[in-house]
Amino acid sequence: MASHEHLFHEGDPAAAIFEIASGVVIIYRTGLDGCRLIHGLRFKGELVGVGYGETYGVSAVAVRPATVRRISRAALDRAIDDDPGAARRVLEALTSELMRISDRLMVIGSRTAIGRVAACLLDLSARSAGGGETFILPICRSEMADYLGLTIETVSRAMTRLKTLGIITLPRSDTVTIKDRPALQTLAHDDGDGAARGRLCA
Repeated sequence: MASHEHLFHEGDPAAAIFEIASGVVIIYRTGLDGCRLIHGLRFKGELVGVGYGETYGVSAVAVRPATVRRISRAALDRAIDDDPGAARRVLEALTSELMRISDRLMVIGSRTAIGRVAACLLDLSARSAGGGETFILPICRSEMADYLGLTIETVSRAMTRLKTLGIITLPRSDTVTIKDRPALQTLAHDDGDGAARGRLCA
C-alpha cells in the first residue's frame, strides 16, 4: 500500500479484515463538521477491521507505505470454525481494542495536555519500537493532536517542554529518544492535581 492509501472507508461493506505486516495504519471517523477524529493506530502484527457488522464503522488509511494481508470474511469464518486458535486470536484482538479504547478515554478525559502527549509517546515506544528508547514517530504533530483531542500548537508546546526538561530529545523532527522514562511515566499518569503538574508543566 502507498502512503495515504485507504484499506477501506467508513460505510464500505465489511468484506475482510487485514493483518499489518509492516507500516502503520490510522483508524478514524469523520465528524459532522468534516474534521477527522482519529480513533486509533495499528502496528505490525495487529488486525484492522475486526468487530464490525455489514459495514465498517470507521475508515483505515496507511500513514506511510505499508504491507497488509487481506483475509476475507468468508475465509475468517471458515478459519474460526476449523481452528480454535483463529477464534482465540480474533477474541484477543477485540479484547486489546477494548482495552486501548478504555485507556485512551482515561488519558483524554483526565490527563493534562502534557500528560496526554507523554502517554502517547510511551504507547508509541511500546508498540512501534518494542519498548525501545529511540523510535520514529509514525504520525505527525497534527495527527497526534487529532488523536489526543488537542491542537497542534498544544502538542508542539508539550513536546518542546518535554525536551527542555530533559525527559526526551528530538534527534530529528520525526524521531524521539526517551531520556528519563520514569519522569515521562509520572506525567502520563498525572491527573493535574498532583505535585508533578506544578513542577513539570508550569
